[in-house]
Amino acid sequence: MSVLRFSGHDTFHCREQWLLKGLNLIEKKDESLSFEGGISNFKVNSAIPELGVGKNMVRSIAHWIRAFKIFDDQSNEIGELSKILFQDLALDPYLENEGSLWLMQYYLCSTEYASIFKLIFSDYFSDKASLEFSESQVKSFLHREIERNNQRSVTDNTLNSDFKVFIKTYVAPKKNIKTVEDDFNTPLLALNLVFSTGRRNEKNEPIFRINRTVQKSLTPEIFGYCLLAEFQGNSAIDYDKIRTSVASYLCLSNEGLERIIDNLGESYPEFIYKDDAGVRQIQVKNTSEKFKINLLKKHYELHS
Repeated sequence: MSVLRFSGHDTFHCREQWLLKGLNLIEKKDESLSFEGGISNFKVNSAIPELGVGKNMVRSIAHWIRAFKIFDDQSNEIGELSKILFQDLALDPYLENEGSLWLMQYYLCSTEYASIFKLIFSDYFSDKASLEFSESQVKSFLHREIERNNQRSVTDNTLNSDFKVFIKTYVAPKKNIKTVEDDFNTPLLALNLVFSTGRRNEKNEPIFRINRTVQKSLTPEIFGYCLLAEFQGNSAIDYDKIRTSVASYLCLSNEGLERIIDNLGESYPEFIYKDDAGVRQIQVKNTSEKFKINLLKKHYELHS
């Protein structure tokens, strides 16, 4: 298991404009403003007026560009999602296409920089029949995972903060006099992956539900890309591994996963579903980077 990371967002969920703003700051080189390029640009005082936000939000933007793999913290270079949406391919710099949101959701979970996302969408529900959850249930689970990973314990306050940011990422707040427009300015709201049931548990906590379903707006091209990104170079991908990774990240139900695999195979003969003596897998006849990128280009060509 990877090192589990919590906090870093300074209690702010990611706003729609932050990823491109953060990328632009990383690329900026200006000796007069102490900008040398790279993630270190976030640590200089000039970052505050450059981004037009306060010090805490500067730190939060630095967190989210890593979490969404706009910046790759391991290689210390521009990340894959940045190249797809904003740079080399520049397929959707203003996040106008729903496919871009699915890519964001995939990378947010698979990168594991903000561990709570992958842990909730995949691991938490791996042995549960119900798709409902509350804050105390998730926190208890997170404490167990931290202990199982032999890491130093994390305070309840830290996990409280992570949980609240998780919910704000997916669930629109109720409109009232205290609600500001910025609370709705988060791109992943549009995917409707999490919703409030309107009920409360015995601790008076709101009960939420993960919306695992067919996901009609998820195209075979985006799903195929995510498969190739997740299982790099693998020519035979175990069905159960897909179910517990990519399918979980994208909130696909069992029916939804079967449908999109069927659609993928019908559209692209490079993907072949096999079920031999109960061993289910997808065989991939082309695992090249070129094919992976062409899937994305085809999505944006068909759904622009």
